[in-house]
Amino acid sequence: MRNTRKYVILAVVAALCLLLASPVLAQPTGGALMKMDAFTPIAQGYDFVREGKYAAAKNEFAKAVKADRHNPFALNNMAVLEEREGKLNDALANLKDATTFADTYLDKVSQTCFAGGGCLAVKPLREKGTASSIAPIIQENIQKLEAKITATKAPAPAGTPPPMVPPQKTK
Repeated sequence: MRNTRKYVILAVVAALCLLLASPVLAQPTGGALMKMDAFTPIAQGYDFVREGKYAAAKNEFAKAVKADRHNPFALNNMAVLEEREGKLNDALANLKDATTFADTYLDKVSQTCFAGGGCLAVKPLREKGTASSIAPIIQENIQKLEAKITATKAPAPAGTPPPMVPPQKTK
């Protein structure tokens, strides 16, 4: 009877420890290589960009974003193609999304290229670096794109509210 009670108490304590540790275990590990279901379409999409098959490339990058919503490699490459299509505000929105978690992706960059515009497309390498190699590329692309938007006087992104103008007073 006494041994059974001891084991029950031990089991309850162990269960409580696991329960309290579960939020910590659920946190992203950070610094791990990206999952293959995102890596493969990004690599394939990059190859399509190099071949000039932009629609196929965009489809592959969309698959990668579906598999990993915040993947900075996929979002960056999608932005490059949108910039090429003249969708500057969409491209900028994707680049800004890409910055959210870019520092946590430590995959090295294998190759970079221009896709007919000012921004760089990238191909990840299945090798882990010590720091994010995509984050500085995204920042460079944002600067180039903002300069292009300013030069072309493109309208503000759809989510930007119009400037507030006080109503004119009437007599």
